[in-house]
Amino acid sequence: MKYKQTPPIQWLPTFEASARLLSFKAAAEELCVTPPAISQQIGALEAWLDLKLFERKARKLKLTPAGQYYLKVAQNTLAEHVQGYLELERRFKIRALSISTPLFLAQELLIPNYLTFADYAPDIELRLETRMSSVDFENEALDAAIRFGDGDWPGLNCKKLGDSYISLVCSPDYLATHGPIDINDLSNHRLLSISPELSDWVALNGKPLPKGQPRIICDSYMAAIKSAAEGLGIAAGIFPIVGLWVENKKLITPLQAQYVTNHTYWLVSPAREEQTDAIEGLHQWVKGLFDALK
Repeated sequence: MKYKQTPPIQWLPTFEASARLLSFKAAAEELCVTPPAISQQIGALEAWLDLKLFERKARKLKLTPAGQYYLKVAQNTLAEHVQGYLELERRFKIRALSISTPLFLAQELLIPNYLTFADYAPDIELRLETRMSSVDFENEALDAAIRFGDGDWPGLNCKKLGDSYISLVCSPDYLATHGPIDINDLSNHRLLSISPELSDWVALNGKPLPKGQPRIICDSYMAAIKSAAEGLGIAAGIFPIVGLWVENKKLITPLQAQYVTNHTYWLVSPAREEQTDAIEGLHQWVKGLFDALK
């Protein structure tokens, strides 16, 4: 790379802070240097570029069009450097395994059994991140993720964690007040879902739902299950994981029917990387927790 054709990279933090804060004094305070030092570096950068990056009027700074463009360059460069450093530290300095998982699975299964992970991957620090969205392994410092689906995700190694089935769940009070429940006629029941289209319920019902079907759309599966336990409506429970709530009598299954699904929980990781002992240990740990629910 022809580094001599670009300005010294140590000027970028100075420029980024000054441009973001529009104040040499504030940038100096943030970077723990003096305002003259900031002004000197900005002047040197502008001289090197032969471009004005700031308009200086009445002690106020304003970015020129060139400054606005170069601010994006500086921010992207610094962000990539920080992300690369964190990834370097994670890979070669800290023995850690970072995974993404749905909130419900983390709270109900992984966190209560967190300490037993050491039996499968000694000396590895397990880091959990909860989210609904999929992981971008290309741009995020994550080693693996737990997803719910059919396991058909190109470019990923997918390891099944266990089979699942669906059964309706609600609170005992809800059933006493609104029962009985008929899967073929849900028009009088409030349905809980994370899908605005109620796609999970349409799949279970096998036909479109009535127009104006009562519903509550939740931002997570955890919220849907908690809403069911509070008596707000009916949820499609994913078993065996929801079985813990049934055992604790927070929920009941108003119907005996169990609906087979080809969707279940999977441990996924980038196919481009070797399956490390840590990821294999993670799979065995989580699979063992699923097996114990049966």
